[in-house]
Amino acid sequence: MILEIRMNIVIFLGVAIVSYYLMAIVQTVLHRDYGHKKRITAVFHAHAIGHHGLYNRHKLQTEEFEDCESHALNYYGIPVIAFAVFIYLYFGPLVMFAHLTGVFATFRWHMYLHEHYHLIDSPLDRFAWFRKKRRLHFVHHRDARYNFAVVEFWIDNLMGTRRES
Repeated sequence: MILEIRMNIVIFLGVAIVSYYLMAIVQTVLHRDYGHKKRITAVFHAHAIGHHGLYNRHKLQTEEFEDCESHALNYYGIPVIAFAVFIYLYFGPLVMFAHLTGVFATFRWHMYLHEHYHLIDSPLDRFAWFRKKRRLHFVHHRDARYNFAVVEFWIDNLMGTRRES
């Protein structure tokens, strides 16, 4: 019984971590391929026109974060739900729940940091890791050909799109 519980914990954590990083890769690729190209008009307008228009190279930060693209996240829902059903059918509820936990963690962490990148007085400013990630993100706002990742910038290394500040 205790061994089974430990194995379930290991499986849960392993699947959640793998799912987190896979979704970070998916988000980065979709950001590059849909957020800055007119393949899905609503996503392109929300991100490239809306978000980059609001937070342009002359105004990267505001007192309060202004969300002008949250509806674009709805496009992630269809493949996430379809994949979760597939996982449930083939691997069961534990693995599906672990996968969805990793997916949720990816989205929430990305959204949270992204909002704070654009705040003038973020409580995260005291951390060097945060300031570095924000500098990399602002490179993307100055030149949208680089740094498509929001949190995991090693993915831009893999895609050849990373540029230091």
